Amino acid sequence: MTKTHSQNVIVFIGGGIIGLSTAYNLAKRHGTHIKIKIVEAFGKTFTAASSTCTGCINYGFTRDLVQLIGLGKYSFDLWAEEAQRSTASSNGFIQLTGYRPRSCFGIEPEGNGQGLDLLPDWVRRSSSWNVDDQVLGAHTAMVNPIGVGEWITKQCLDLGVEIQTGVQVVDITLSPENQVQAVTCVKKGTGGENCPSLTRIKCKQVVLACGPWTPTLYRTLFPLSPIHLQWNTDAGDWAEWENPCPTTQLTTAFVSFAHIIGEKLEFAARNNGTIWACGRRNLTAPLPPTGQMDKPDPSLIQELNDRALEWINWGCRCKETTHRQLQILSSGRAFRPASKTGLPIISEVPSPDLTGGGCSGDGSNQSGVFVCWGHGSYGLTLGMGSGKLMSQLMSREKTDIDLSLFTLGGSQSLHGDDGGNTGAPGKL
Repeated sequence: MTKTHSQNVIVFIGGGIIGLSTAYNLAKRHGTHIKIKIVEAFGKTFTAASSTCTGCINYGFTRDLVQLIGLGKYSFDLWAEEAQRSTASSNGFIQLTGYRPRSCFGIEPEGNGQGLDLLPDWVRRSSSWNVDDQVLGAHTAMVNPIGVGEWITKQCLDLGVEIQTGVQVVDITLSPENQVQAVTCVKKGTGGENCPSLTRIKCKQVVLACGPWTPTLYRTLFPLSPIHLQWNTDAGDWAEWENPCPTTQLTTAFVSFAHIIGEKLEFAARNNGTIWACGRRNLTAPLPPTGQMDKPDPSLIQELNDRALEWINWGCRCKETTHRQLQILSSGRAFRPASKTGLPIISEVPSPDLTGGGCSGDGSNQSGVFVCWGHGSYGLTLGMGSGKLMSQLMSREKTDIDLSLFTLGGSQSLHGDDGGNTGAPGKL
């Protein structure tokens, strides 16, 4: 049986950093004049890569990603404005996120101890190191991603955004002119396979912002579309421990050991008393089905644990803790929504491209279907900026920065095979 909602709303598919940031900015712009509904396949918002990341905000992009600097600075400044607003109004941003500027450091193994005083107490130091306080550029900040999720979810709810979790979108209804009219959703654990409980939501716009599952969902919803979202598998196994040092503002910091071991290795302490770490990338892991997490490689988790034992100052609090057993609080695997170009997509899908033919009745090619995806490792860094720009695009307003680099059919290569590397996208 299908239930139908008669409201004309805007539907966001995905409740991670991108979906929530866009909904937050859109709700601030329009207030109660529009109805915003977020549907999230996981049992809660901010579950996948949004919460299982280091928590760095920066725009020190180099080499192939210099095209992201403008968007990165725009987004960085918006996060800083939220921190300033929090100081003035006590909206909880700093308290929940632990926002701390200029808190990212890199270890250079061949040095003379320069900059060691910049490191937090939880790092076991060596006099042969130098510390680079611009390893991610001159403008950095650290946040607790879990706190960011709590904060922005609350902001959305306070602004009247409706959030449904454990819900998957299985169909989109288009008009003869290829404009969105409704989405059909199914809630997990209801109805059974033979008689699923469906909900049809009438809407005027839909945003696909479901992280690494976006290409698969797009192909499922629009099988005739000539657009193929080009993606790469980019997974990372992570682990988390209790911070042995007292939690203070100076505890919150990012420390990279990549220059010591010659590959990605990051430790980040958060304002909730934990230390999070991620090692090298996994470029072949298959993406799990929508709404499901994948298990990490036990050998990689053991490797992270060995590195933590080597470089975290486990005897920080008192002598009795020096030889205590190191215990992992949690571990997992995150799949980053990586596009093949390395650039995100912040774009409306032209109406002819939804089915390979037809156009909107007014000749504008406005379909009401938007894609905000492909931020890779920089979802938090770029999230607030992408969300605000997308909200402007959806409002048919001039965007604060030029989006031509991030537009479907622009500089993006989007036609042909939508598969990644050997890790094929999971089934819906």
